[in-house]
Amino acid sequence: MNLAMLDRSELESIVLDPPAAVPEHLICSDNTIAEYIPQPVTLRQGRLRHVLAAAHELLTRIAADSVRGKVLINAPAELKNFLRVYFAGAERESFVVVYLDATHRVIEVEELFAGTISETRVYPREIVKRVLHFNAAAICCAHPHPSGCTEPSRADEHLTATIKAALALVDVRVIDHMIVATNGTAVTSMAERGLM
Repeated sequence: MNLAMLDRSELESIVLDPPAAVPEHLICSDNTIAEYIPQPVTLRQGRLRHVLAAAHELLTRIAADSVRGKVLINAPAELKNFLRVYFAGAERESFVVVYLDATHRVIEVEELFAGTISETRVYPREIVKRVLHFNAAAICCAHPHPSGCTEPSRADEHLTATIKAALALVDVRVIDHMIVATNGTAVTSMAERGLM
């Protein structure tokens, strides 16, 4: 079952009144959420997995809707709060891009890459393709650190510089790169640290 294809009322129905039949395969808009929730052994565990995945899908959509259309230059705290929700409990690194228009209003939020517990392969070429798809004027990047340490690494700084250089060729700005502790305790903005 592809939860990403369900509308809000269908997701709410799964959460509030779980179906007796459990789908064998779950797909979510977050590429790895179905992997975070253990494979069921019993019917009860299968139903719980279905409800948790639907609840996560619903929560992620509500959080994304709360930032979509907002001017982030005026509301960096809202973006940080959104990212805390988005990456809550993540056991693996992933890479999210927030696409912005010319006035820095959010067009879309998209997870582009998913990786392992300690790293994610990020391809600037794919970011450029998606930026052009959304006709974005700027982006904000984000990724979780499951370790809980949100200190930017040298690899984070190098990746940010590479993405900035690639997007500069198509006249798109990278306004921030945020690193999020998956336990929700901290979000570090590389822009606020002067690393942009």
